Parts: sequence; structure tokens; C-alpha cells
Amino acid sequence: MSQQRKRTAPRFGVYRPTVRDAFALKGQAAPLLVGSLRFASWNIHWGAGAELQDARRFSRLEVQAHLEKIVALVQEHGVDVLALQEVDRDCLRSAEIDQLTWLRDRTGLEHASFATTWDAAWIPHPITAPPAQQYGRMWSGQAVLSRFPILSQCRHALPQPPRNGRLYNRFYLHRCIQEMVLDLGGGRVLRVYNVHLEAFGNANRRQQARILSRLLRQCEGDGICLGDFNALPPEAGRLSGFVDEPGTDFHGDDTMALVVRGGWRPLGQGHTFPAHAPSRRLDHVLLSPGLRGTLAKPLPSLASDHLPLFGALEIDDATPKL
Repeated sequence: MSQQRKRTAPRFGVYRPTVRDAFALKGQAAPLLVGSLRFASWNIHWGAGAELQDARRFSRLEVQAHLEKIVALVQEHGVDVLALQEVDRDCLRSAEIDQLTWLRDRTGLEHASFATTWDAAWIPHPITAPPAQQYGRMWSGQAVLSRFPILSQCRHALPQPPRNGRLYNRFYLHRCIQEMVLDLGGGRVLRVYNVHLEAFGNANRRQQARILSRLLRQCEGDGICLGDFNALPPEAGRLSGFVDEPGTDFHGDDTMALVVRGGWRPLGQGHTFPAHAPSRRLDHVLLSPGLRGTLAKPLPSLASDHLPLFGALEIDDATPKL
């Protein structure tokens, strides 16, 4: 398991992350888990808050204010394992704050894993804006913060949308599935899958969902899969005509049906996006067969454009051991 690395992108180029672009930071020894494990999942929108028109740079004061709200909710709910999406590190768009370290220090969840999804010397977005207003230098990804040690981890690459074209995809993010095994003490372990699937193409997201489904079917022992799936549950009533995104259409999208084919069970109900006026559920939590847990309704917050999910797992002596 590798340690933290420095940014890889060449000075005037972009970097395609590989399986090696996941690393863990070790914390203090954790006490044995008794009873239940409290977890959360949150797409934190790189500290940009609930604003949907995010094609601009944010000040340090703005970003820290949003991150502080995130930390406050996490601490209020006594979270043991926190899965995050859209975590910036040394990015111009988010005031060059290393959000992984910032959140790790303030939540007290000292065991951390990070998987890169974007590493570029410059992202020219929006393309029509002057350089001083573009995203610019980028190092971003997914993270899991844990009270319990990380025994192993892996970054599973996901395909980019072919319809984007090679030039666009050169500067587009490289989504992934972040997989790790947590040591709950006493030989008990929990496998965690942190997910952030494609947002702008149903066909590509279905392709990614098949990869995720295959990984979940291969899971040995207890596991939890959580994150931003950018997909609706099968029972969703509205599939298009969203006020915030009138062009978004989920007709024919069976992402979640594909993911749960291996018997994994979705938890909870309620809309998670957009945070200021939730109209659909894009964030989900799935449990492996036999694992028991509960999930609260999405909590109101304007610290991100997604609402956070908080829940608990029932952990007993029957939990698989190494």
C-alpha cells in the first residue's frame, strides 16, 4: 500500500491515473468496534457549496466555510467511516486547499485513502473564459476517511464517455471505483466501495455500472457500496423535466438495476440533489447480502450541491474475520 505521492501531471500536460494512484495515510490505533458502525457518504462539490453554476474559482474563505459545515455535521453524527466524492487537492478553483488533509485533521478520522480522478497542469474550463477564470491546475479525486485502519485498497478505473472525443477526454476526469478493506478489530473486516459514476451520459454510466456490479459480485464477506451514482432508483417517478437541468433525461437508464443484480440491497429513500431544492436521488448506499443497517433521510444542508447520507451498520461477532 503506497504512501501519499506528489502531483504527477507534467507542467504543461495532463496525467492519466493508474491503479497506483491510490494511497493511504495511517492514523492512531483504533479501538475495537462494538455494536454499530456509523457511516456517511457525501459529494462535497470541492467546497463550492450548493451553487450549481460552479464554473468559477472560489476564495479560500468561501471554500473553508463550506468545509467547516461539512465537518460540523460529520462530528455531530459521530461518523466512523466517511466516503467523499469531489475532493480537491492543490486546485486553483478551490483556493489551493488540500481538502483531504484539511478534512482528515478536523474530523478526527485519521485513517485516509485517496484515489485520483483528475490530475492536470491546466483544465481550460470554461473554454470561453480567460485563463484567470478557468479551473486551471487540478488534482482531485475520491476519499474515504476512517476511524479504523485500512488493510488494503485498490483503484478500479472506469471508462470515459466515447462520445466526448479523444481531445475532450484528454482533459476530462477519469472516474473510478475506490475499494478498500477496513480492520474493525478482533479480526473483523469490512469492504468499502466508494463510487462516483458518470453524470452526463446514460450509455457510459451503464457501462460503468456493469463494472461495479461485477466487483460487488466478487465481494467476499460484508461490504458497503456508497457514493454518487448519478442515477435514479428504479422506483423514481420523474425521469426528466428537472428545473435545474431541463436537458437531463433518465428514460432507459437502468444503472441501479444493473448494480444490484448480485443481491446487494439499497438502503433508504428521499431526494439528494440539488441541495437547495431536492428533486431526485442520485446518491445511494448498498449493503452486501446478510449485512444489516439503517439509513436516515437525506439531511438538509447547503454545504454542497448534494445532500449527505448518514446511516449505521449492525456489526456483531458474525462479521467475517480474516
